[in-house]
Amino acid sequence: MRNNRDFHDFFPTENSSSTNLKYDIVASKFMTGIQNHQMRNAPSSSVGIVFNLIGAVLHMVLALVLILFVGVQWIWKRF
Repeated sequence: MRNNRDFHDFFPTENSSSTNLKYDIVASKFMTGIQNHQMRNAPSSSVGIVFNLIGAVLHMVLALVLILFVGVQWIWKRF
């Protein structure tokens, strides 16, 4: 009796529906494992969102100051 089994004992190469179903299940579990690993090791994106929000607020404040400055200059030159 052999201790090492052949590849065909675990993964048959026929094209039956039950074999294809087994391969689909194995592939689904493999891809789920990869996605879980990637999500666990992914950097947190909340820091980027906070910096983008701060940048947008600063741009709005700068635009408002610029508009007020140009408006005051325009009024000053007009009168």
